[in-house]
Amino acid sequence: MTPLTLSLDIGGSHVTAGLIDAQARHVLRTARREVPHEAPLTTLLGAWADAAREAAQAHAPDVRHLGLAVPGPFDPLGGQSHMTHKFPALHGVPLRPLLREVLGPDFSPALPILFGNDADLFALGEWWASPTRPDRLIGVTLGTGLGSGFILRGQAQQSGPGVPPGGELWNAPDGSGLLEDTLSGPAITRLGEALTGRQGSAADWAQAARKGSGAAQRLWAEFGTRAAQRLAPWADAFGAEELVLGGNVSQAFDLFAPTLHLGTCRVRRSAYFELAPLLGAAALHATPLETHP
Repeated sequence: MTPLTLSLDIGGSHVTAGLIDAQARHVLRTARREVPHEAPLTTLLGAWADAAREAAQAHAPDVRHLGLAVPGPFDPLGGQSHMTHKFPALHGVPLRPLLREVLGPDFSPALPILFGNDADLFALGEWWASPTRPDRLIGVTLGTGLGSGFILRGQAQQSGPGVPPGGELWNAPDGSGLLEDTLSGPAITRLGEALTGRQGSAADWAQAARKGSGAAQRLWAEFGTRAAQRLAPWADAFGAEELVLGGNVSQAFDLFAPTLHLGTCRVRRSAYFELAPLLGAAALHATPLETHP
C-alpha cells in the first residue's frame, strides 16, 4: 500500500491541506479553507479539520501521520503556540488532543500529530522532495517578511555552527537595521524609491523590468548584489551546498539571479513554492518527533 501522510500549512488568512505520497514524495491533492488568524479556536480547528478531510477523502483511515507547518514561536513537542502577534486563540492551548477530537472518527484515534515551524518546513520540503538532497541546505522565503530554515542531512537546525539563533535570519543585524529590512518585498519598494524616486511593489518592478525598463532592471541587479552580500556569510558559515529561495519576491528570480553569487553554494528558485511546507510537514515522519505521542 502506498504510504500516505497528511499535511496542514497554517497561514494567517487560510489553511491548506495536502495528501502526500510519502514514497514518491509527491503531493496528491490539496484543499484550502479561508479562515482569519483572529478567529475563535473552534472556528480555526473546524476549518483545519474540514480541509484535512477534503484532502484525504476516502484515504483518511490510511493516513500514517498528520504534520502541521505553523508560524512561530511554537513548541512542537508540546503542541502549543507561544505567538502573541497572531492566532490569539491558540496561545498556550495543547492542540494535539483538540485536533484528534475535531478530526473525529474519519482518522485513526492514534494518528501521530507532528508540528514544525513553517519556514523550517519550507526548507525541509525543498530538501526532501529534491532528487539530489544535499547534506546542507538553506531555505529563505522573501515576501512581506523574511523566513529561513537550515537543513543538515534532513534535520532542521535551531543552533550550531553557522546557524543563527532559532534558525532565524530575519532579525540578524544588517547595518543600522535587520536583514529583513534589506531582503523582503517592502525592501524592494524602498530600494525602488531610493534609486528612481518612484513607488512600486516587487511585482510592479518585475513587470517593468520584463518590459525593458532599464531602471527596473538595474534595481533587480542591485537587489541581487545586496542579497549576495548579506547571504554569502551565512552560506559560508553553515557550509551550505544549496540555497533555495521562495516567497513572492523569488518569482522575479530570473531578474536578480545574475548578480546573486554565493561562491560554491548553488542558488536556485523554489521548485515547489506553496507546496514545500506541505512536503516538509510530511517529512516529519522521518525525524525523532515521530515517536512523540
